[in-house]
This record gives sequence, structure tokens and C-alpha cells, in this order.
Amino acid sequence: MTCAMRHRWLRRILTIAVLFPALDITAMAQSIQDADLVAARARSELPPGVGVSGRWISLTLNQAGPEGCLWPAQDAFSGCPGRAGLPNLPNGWPVWLGALQSRDACGGSSTRIGDSWIGCIAYDSSPYFAVNNPGAAYWAIVANDDPGFDQCNEGPPGLSHPIASATAQAPTPFKFDVLPTPGTRGKRMRVALSADDKNYFCGRTAKYEYSIPFLSVGAQDARGNPGPVGTISKHGSPRGTIVFDAGLSSYRAFGCKAGTQSVCPASGVGVHAGLYAMAHWGGTPHILFVDLYGEGVQDYSMDVPGESKWNWPIEDSFLYPGAEVLSFVAGRQLTTSCGIDLPRYTTDLAKRHYQIDFGAIFGCAERLGLLSQPMPDGDVALDGVHWYVEGVGTSGELGFEFSHPETTIFDASFE
Repeated sequence: MTCAMRHRWLRRILTIAVLFPALDITAMAQSIQDADLVAARARSELPPGVGVSGRWISLTLNQAGPEGCLWPAQDAFSGCPGRAGLPNLPNGWPVWLGALQSRDACGGSSTRIGDSWIGCIAYDSSPYFAVNNPGAAYWAIVANDDPGFDQCNEGPPGLSHPIASATAQAPTPFKFDVLPTPGTRGKRMRVALSADDKNYFCGRTAKYEYSIPFLSVGAQDARGNPGPVGTISKHGSPRGTIVFDAGLSSYRAFGCKAGTQSVCPASGVGVHAGLYAMAHWGGTPHILFVDLYGEGVQDYSMDVPGESKWNWPIEDSFLYPGAEVLSFVAGRQLTTSCGIDLPRYTTDLAKRHYQIDFGAIFGCAERLGLLSQPMPDGDVALDGVHWYVEGVGTSGELGFEFSHPETTIFDASFE
């Protein structure tokens, strides 16, 4: 942290102490370290070299589920990926089969390593990405292409393909840029998913393969952010409210390239974008998705809020060991279900200001009966917040930009 950043932090704390002398400042001192994206350092969440021979991913299967994953494989849409050596489930499916893994030994070497195979833990490359020389403080990037546990990808789960600038025209679906914001020292981040720049033909299988690329960037406790980004309450609180400005920056409708119909039915394309927050209580991690845009098969605005179970047994990752996943959509669904009104991204590329109280949405999930465990009555740490885009199809692009991210209690109005 620079001297200027330390002074800014101290000024926030002192101002709040004057305005609200009865508040417990030590309980409030959680925030996004790089608020306003002043430093804007970012890197892929996996360290350099992880995922290749000699530095295999740490697939750790020691959780409470019967297969060693967080959740029983039969209850999770992910199955228990990477898990070898167990009989099939009662429905006849392998325990590893799910959205994250579709082939035995992940389509690679079937040589057994502990509870898994070499094919699931060692990949051709580890396409580490970094911008602005990140050290211990950085924004964490996840670049996953499901099935992420698969040798059709160059890299391991969470780092499936290289990440490149949108101006580099590199043949990769994952685009990321840090851009200046005129008139302010803060910057903005641009995140884009380009199906046009992904090769859906897999040389290992000699055919086109279906996949769902996903790209996110965010502030995460102990992974670039020195603590939680906020403190949520199921009754709502500014300490758990994240503010930012955002909107789409590029848009081409998702569709199918000629010749890819075997993995891309015209009725099965779409894209969505928004942000997700992470919190845990009762020993269970929770991830809350809020869609701010959706189209095609990934427009869930007509659905009701949902809950699902997801395993991610990669100990190298901040997403380990998985989570109970909650899904909400801004607009009609969130307003009707929770009484929370949030604007949506629009294809006119307009930027909007957002204030998202994640505690209030978690609280709504509890009232709707979606949580496997009730939230505590007291405060809960908001471990991270991440902006994302995910798409299905072999052509098209969706990009967005966000700027001025901060926890409301530390917003500029308090300075």
C-alpha cells in the first residue's frame, strides 16, 4: 500500500469515527483495498506454473461428502470432478460426471495419482496472466471453460485458456484490459468474452466440442485483498453494500459459426453477465450470483431465484471446495421476489451506477427457503465480490466495463 493510499484509508476511518462515534470501527474496517481502481493490478488467480507437469493442481478430496467433495456427487450439478476409484452412482453415472468433467480421466492420461488421474491434474500449459506488476495486492481473475476438467483446454480449471488484451486480437476467448478514466486517478476494467476468438475444434478428439467459457475479475480476501471486502447482514447494511459504475462496452449477439452445428444448436445460444459475492457461515461457503444482463438460453429473468450445489476440489483456488450457489436476476425477478430494484446492462452501452446490498439479497434467499443453513443474526464477512461474463455459442462477443468499486460505508461521500 502506498503512502497516499494509507493516508486515504486513515482519513476514511477518522471521518467515520467523527460522524458515527458509537460505531465499532474495528468491526467496520473491511473494504476493497484498491477502491476506485487506482493501482488496478490484476492477475490470474492461480500462481505461475500451476497446472503443468511438476506443479500439478492440488486436487484435494477430503471434504465431508461421500466422494470427498463438499457435496455428494448425486446432489451437485458439477458431480465430484476428478474423483477416481469409486463405483458409479445409483443412477449409473460416474461420480465425476457433471458440468465440470465429461470424460473419463478428463480425456488425458488414465494413470492414477491418489484419488484422481494425471489427466485431471496436469495440463499442457499454465497460461498465467498479470497486468501492472501485481505483488501481494491484486484483483483476481478466473478464466474457466467448462468442462474445465478436460484436456481439450490448454490450461487447468480456472485458467483454461490464455487471457489477452481486447486490442491484441489474440486467438483466445478471454479479453481483459485496464483503461484510464479521464479526469480521475481511478481506472476502469474491461472484461470481454469473445466466442469468435475461441477454437471449438479439439485436436485431441478430432471434433468440435461443446463448452461454456466464463471470465471474472474481483477482490477476494487473502487472494489479493487483505481481508473481507465488507460485512453483510441479512437485514441489510451499507457495510455489505458494494457501489460501482458499469455497463456493456461491446456486444455482438451470440450464435453459431458455420460448421459448428454439432455443438451449437441455434436454440441453445446465449450469454449473461453480472457479479457474484462470496460469504460463508456454519462451515458452508455460499456464492450469490446477480445477473445484470442475459439473453438467449442464459436469460433467466423469467425464472424464479434458484439454489444449486457445486463442487470445486482445487485447493489452489479461492473457490475451493465449492459452494451453495444462489442465483438472482436484476429487474423483474429481483424486484418481485425481494423488493430490490437494480438496473440492468443494456446493449446501447450506457453506463449506470449500482448499489448492491448483498446481505439484503442473502436475507431474501433465506426468506425464500433457498438456504440450506439460515444466516446468523449477526454480521457475516463478505469474503469477495467479482464481476463476470459467461456465454454459450461459437460466435459473438459480450464485454463490459466497471469503475469506482467500493464498499458504501467507505464511499467518496464519507471523505
